[in-house]
Amino acid sequence: MDQPLLGMKVVEVAGGSPAAYCTHLLAGYGAEVVRAEGHGSPGWTLSDDESTYLLPGKRRILLGADPAGELARLVGVADVVVLDGTPGRFDVAAWRQANPALVAVTIAPFGQTGPDRQQPADDLIAFAAGGTMSLTGDPASTPLVTGGSQAMYFAGLHAFSALLAGYYGTVVHGEGDWIDLSLQECLAGALELYGPAAAHGEPAALRFGNYHRAVWAVYPCADGYAGVFCLERQVPALFALIGDPVLQEERFRDPLQRPAHDEELSAYVLSFMVDRTGDELIRLGAEHRIPFGKVRTPAELIAGPALHERGFFDLVTTADGHLVHVPGRPFVAFDWSGGGTVTEAEPATAAAVAERWESR
Repeated sequence: MDQPLLGMKVVEVAGGSPAAYCTHLLAGYGAEVVRAEGHGSPGWTLSDDESTYLLPGKRRILLGADPAGELARLVGVADVVVLDGTPGRFDVAAWRQANPALVAVTIAPFGQTGPDRQQPADDLIAFAAGGTMSLTGDPASTPLVTGGSQAMYFAGLHAFSALLAGYYGTVVHGEGDWIDLSLQECLAGALELYGPAAAHGEPAALRFGNYHRAVWAVYPCADGYAGVFCLERQVPALFALIGDPVLQEERFRDPLQRPAHDEELSAYVLSFMVDRTGDELIRLGAEHRIPFGKVRTPAELIAGPALHERGFFDLVTTADGHLVHVPGRPFVAFDWSGGGTVTEAEPATAAAVAERWESR
């Protein structure tokens, strides 16, 4: 299929990775994204690696002597504006009044209007305030934040999906919207079973480290670590593959009795997995419909065939001329235009972009 967002006019008010990731996805699926820079302190910023990943495919413009006025004119003829960081830096309500069809997405640590709206937050604070950190780390030690900047990118993904819903509403009804996202609420909403309990002041679930239960855990394997992640319907196939008759006993087959024998069951699963390589387990999983997975290093992921076969990686030329792989399209149903070159911001081009958009 063609790129579904061709013709969408997007302004990214330069800030951190939540807004930049949201508009990276928009650009990949065909939207024209203009990233406006030089408007003062954005609160969140991009690292050099994030710039390499998130800025190709966008036109970067450097605002001039009247950044607020230039930005207002640009947003006035845009379909979408996305910004993140400290709330209240821009008059979003005025933008929407001047352009009623505009879909505005703001991403702030604790939203635009909540009691903690002026409190700063980064990825680590969002994990703690959102409750996710209560679930991560070894149970005998302190809570840990997961690797990378997952809270920030999670908020960007929320912004992308909410924005598309708002834009569709504009196409159908002609009226835009203001989508106010809280980084903390995005994390709190991902707690699944533990969210309702936390809302009523009950203690969060215990941390389990890498272990959850015998049929859903990470184990040592012959060449590193591998995981098995069985839903209940997949447990019989796992037991059959392991092949030990004891696993056919009712105490293991009955999901209500199984938790009382979880430690013993994990020993059977471990003894099966520890003598096999991760790739061997994946092959067996494909043959027997069992969800095995290998814990791979970033280098192994890039070198392996699976992500290349589905066209996952984009090639980006950095500002100093290096060619690097970056993550590409998240799903394959639509055409994607990723990769390219990291370019410098063009000075004093906001008016020219606004005039071109006005003429459409």
